[in-house]
Amino acid sequence: MIDLHIHTTYSDGTKNVIEILKQAEALKLDTISITDHESCDAHEELKKIDISKYYSGKIITGIELKTKYTNGTIDILGYGIDCTKMKESLKECYKQASREIIQEKLLKELYEYGKKYNLKLTPMEQLKWDKSREWGSIVFYEEMKSHEENKNKVPEDLWENFTNFNRRYYHSKGKQFYVDTSKYYPTLETITKIIHNAGGLAFVAHIYEYSWMENKIAELKKMIELVDGIECYHSIFSEENIETLTNFCKKHKVLMSGGSDYHGSHKPDIELGIGKGNLQIPNSILDNWNNYISI
Repeated sequence: MIDLHIHTTYSDGTKNVIEILKQAEALKLDTISITDHESCDAHEELKKIDISKYYSGKIITGIELKTKYTNGTIDILGYGIDCTKMKESLKECYKQASREIIQEKLLKELYEYGKKYNLKLTPMEQLKWDKSREWGSIVFYEEMKSHEENKNKVPEDLWENFTNFNRRYYHSKGKQFYVDTSKYYPTLETITKIIHNAGGLAFVAHIYEYSWMENKIAELKKMIELVDGIECYHSIFSEENIETLTNFCKKHKVLMSGGSDYHGSHKPDIELGIGKGNLQIPNSILDNWNNYISI
């Protein structure tokens, strides 16, 4: 079994690199990939430690990059990348606005909604958060929920968990907390070029998370002109979703990937390797990767 979508404390996960390696070993995962958002730092750390002390399986270098696509944003996973080349490309990519600046701007936009809906919030300047690793959306959501009196001012499902807030309101056009995040990110063409220039493979991540995208399969047909593969296995996918995507990849001869999208306690219902309990990603999806990158 494998897990090719994992986050650490180098982005928005709550477990450090060594903790991830120990968990992967305990679960007997054969291959893993740490795919932090806009960061290769986990893989830089891996170069400095004796991995065999903690984990006996294979590790594929990875990263997750947010990109503008049509009317919204999607995530692209990069695998088998040269981290030095990737870090240089990211500097160029965000030279107009760093990740820290983008997240602060997004938080400010959400605070404006907070004022509009008369929410009780701690002043932004008093918040303590790491702009280089945390998402403005998560910071806002946690701050909003820290004041119980806000519960009756927002929809019930939004209050239930961050996933609902993120998918149904923050990224859904016309909804209560919608923010057009796409204006801050590079295009799909740019991101796939960056990944390919770093010697890697580009995969569309968790396609069924994009609630704003009406016909996902039609969009995938367009995307495969640029990307190398699709994430077919994911914690939120149903068996039907997985079957649809694996059949699509076989028909169009594109690569498959899969991962839990593990974030530690930030997504408490998702476990490393097994997602919500029944995720099983077969080793066989890596068979065709060897023609493109060294695993």
